[in-house]
Amino acid sequence: MLEYVFFDAGIRARFVAFLHERGVAAELSDADGFIAGIPEDLDDELSNAIDECYDQLLEENAELLESGEGGLEKHAAGVRVQLSDGTPCMVRLAPELMARMLGCITLEELRDMVQDIALQVEDPDDLPVCHTREVRSGG
Repeated sequence: MLEYVFFDAGIRARFVAFLHERGVAAELSDADGFIAGIPEDLDDELSNAIDECYDQLLEENAELLESGEGGLEKHAAGVRVQLSDGTPCMVRLAPELMARMLGCITLEELRDMVQDIALQVEDPDDLPVCHTREVRSGG
């Protein structure tokens, strides 16, 4: 399943409508933002069209956030991680940064990266990178 993340429900609804017009069913979740999941086994032409639509909608989403009253400082995005003692924790990220990162990596990869950072902050290691302990490989 490929996941597309939005920071506005209306923009996600437009994405879902785009998918519906092309016969692609989407699974929706609001767990970590407004997420639309689609099957991975789509043909290349359709996948490219979906990616182009998503990129355009992300740009519109960024413009919406910037133009809103107070601009980006009133909007938030985050990734939920679990600390080593089991305590859940929300790591807040700037929405524009999170949107840019999700244009390059999946939500799962972002979660894994932030989880690794949180655990390493709890248990610091100041050795040079070439001598550090093994890092969890995500997933």
